[in-house]
Amino acid sequence: MFHNVYVVPLTRTDTPFTFELPVAVEHAVLEFKDTDAHYDLFDDRSWASLVPAHQGRVKLGSPPQEFDVGLFSDLACLDTARRALTKMRDGSRETSAEAERCFGQVRQAIECMADVALEPTVIGCDAGGACGPGASGDKVDHRCRNWEQVRNFVEENQAAWGTV
Repeated sequence: MFHNVYVVPLTRTDTPFTFELPVAVEHAVLEFKDTDAHYDLFDDRSWASLVPAHQGRVKLGSPPQEFDVGLFSDLACLDTARRALTKMRDGSRETSAEAERCFGQVRQAIECMADVALEPTVIGCDAGGACGPGASGDKVDHRCRNWEQVRNFVEENQAAWGTV
């Protein structure tokens, strides 16, 4: 089931705050890889390192107001969903309302980014021997925004919290 997409023109006068970080984030290219040794499904420490201190929040405006940055909110949700998946893999049948909410948030974030990179279709087989067409995204370049620049901005913003 699809949901409606509403395009609403917003201006800076609609709110006292901008809708994005006040930094021009550069574009980057990321070559997707089928395997990523840095983020093993069971490596809690590596996954936690994706999100800066204070869940990646920033303080903006006068008086300062806290905001979550979508990138880090989405990564934290992905980690929540990952932890729920590993518990289920270990035999837990417990459902988590937070994990369900996070799956929805990550799905919407992916839809919002609308990645249009073309991924070659190949025939692949699962562990049960069922084969069919699909795309892994392996060795495909995707146009992104510089997530390291976003993290640097967040960390610099947080460093100034003592003076805000």
